[in-house]
This record gives sequence, C-alpha cells and structure tokens, in this order.
Amino acid sequence: MFEKIKHYFQNYFKKRKPFAIITDFLFWGLVLLLVIPSTRVPVSAFFIRLTSFAPSRLSVDKQYAISDNTRQWQFTDMSGKTVNFSDQLNKPVFINMWATWCPPCRAELPGIQKLYEEYKGKVNFLLLTDEPPGKVKAFARKYHFENLPFYRYSYVPKDFSSNSIPSTFIVSKQGKVVLTKKGAARWNSGKVKKLLDKLIMQ
Repeated sequence: MFEKIKHYFQNYFKKRKPFAIITDFLFWGLVLLLVIPSTRVPVSAFFIRLTSFAPSRLSVDKQYAISDNTRQWQFTDMSGKTVNFSDQLNKPVFINMWATWCPPCRAELPGIQKLYEEYKGKVNFLLLTDEPPGKVKAFARKYHFENLPFYRYSYVPKDFSSNSIPSTFIVSKQGKVVLTKKGAARWNSGKVKKLLDKLIMQ
C-alpha cells in the first residue's frame, strides 16, 4: 500500500506543473476547512463577505409604510428591558435579523459594525435575534462585537417578516420602509451611507 501511494505522488509531481500543484493543495485545504466543524462557519463567512455587494434602495412604488401594529412592536435588550419600536422612529432605523449560527449573518457583521460606528447617534440600529442573551453576549465577546446594539424578539411583525436570515430593513423617520435586503450585503458602502444621510436630513 505504501509503495502504491509513493508511486502515485511521484507520478503526480512529475506530471503536474507547479502552479497546478499549488492550486490543488489550496482547493483541498479549503475543502478540509469546510468539513471541520470548528472552521466551517468562519471560512464560509469569509467567502460570503468577499462576494457581497451593496444593496439598493427600493424604487418609490415598492416602498411601503409600516402598520400601526408594527409601530406597537416590542422587543427586549440584552438585559431584558422592553423596547418599543415606535420610540425608535425619532431617527432612521436600521433593522437586521440575524443569528449566531448563520454564516451570511456573521459575514456581514463587520460591515454593520463599521456603519454603526459612523452613524450611531444619527441612526437607530436594531440587531435582532431570537437566541438567548447569554449566547449572544458570548458570541459578541468572542468576535469583538460588544459595542453593537443587540436585541431579542419573541415575534416579528408582518412588515419585517422573512423566511430567511439575514434580513435587513431601513426605515425612515416617517415610518416608511425604503430598503429591504434578504441575504448578506456590504453595508459599509457609499451607496448605503448616501441613503442614510438623505434620511437623516428628512
């Protein structure tokens, strides 16, 4: 058996060019990282981040006003304090539905964090999950997202419901949804900043 393996690799290195050998090893290394449970999620998130694009604003005819039921929506912060969504409409609102186990969610968090650092105080950021606070806090500490405003929901109103995560919505101070995005996106982009700047001035 050993001789067969030895013979195989001798022929492999003779027939393959150096560049092909390098790409083969990179490919199988990536496959291995995606198979190992401890590296699968971070590696997946990295490649999702590389291929994410900035989202576009909804056309005027597709924008919609949130309902009175949505305005009355309540959720809690990580300490268990109740938060009223209606109180968030004093500024534009950035809503992101996410989970710690979701690779696309984790892929876009660094971009959201940069956007938050630039616009906190001018835009209300709501990063919402249905996971227990302890799990969210541990995740935030491990990946250095402690400064992000995480919240927990027990239900999601129809205006923000989705069959997949991450799901993101940007809402104007007037209560109109002007952007929706299902899946990961590049949030720290000039296009998104231009939209937020406009909403802040309205």
